[in-house]
Amino acid sequence: MKFNIILISILLVLSSCGYSMRGAINVPSSVKSVSVMSNYYSELVNIINSSLASSNIGVSRSKDANLHGIHVLSEEFDRRQLSINASGRVNEYELIYTVKFQLKAPGKSDVEDKIILYRDYSFDENNVMGNSDREDYIKKGMISTASTLIFNKLISSINNQ
Repeated sequence: MKFNIILISILLVLSSCGYSMRGAINVPSSVKSVSVMSNYYSELVNIINSSLASSNIGVSRSKDANLHGIHVLSEEFDRRQLSINASGRVNEYELIYTVKFQLKAPGKSDVEDKIILYRDYSFDENNVMGNSDREDYIKKGMISTASTLIFNKLISSINNQ
């Protein structure tokens, strides 16, 4: 009995503070389907599609003007030297991920936006394979972060209608 009361109390506290599980998308119930498009293959679009599907929101590639939409215009990874050691070799790199996208809302004009993310990592010239694995891991994290930011912007635009 005490356990049930404690469990219910914890759940009430968590739900009242706005806590939600990581990866959960809180899209208003009025949105049944979202159009997600890109002119090329994009891991970002795949993550967005799977997140929508796991939240029971329909995913469409339709250009229907009555649907909310995300159109990924371009994605680009860039890498630059952040620091070098005394012998002139690279110690750290900085990854820069730039995403340009449009948000579409029924009856509204399209809103174009851009997200730029920066991450840095140390480079060991004696462990080239480990460096490439680390860079791939960081890139996946940046793509995931960008998808979350795009969702937040979409939800904000829906709530501001």
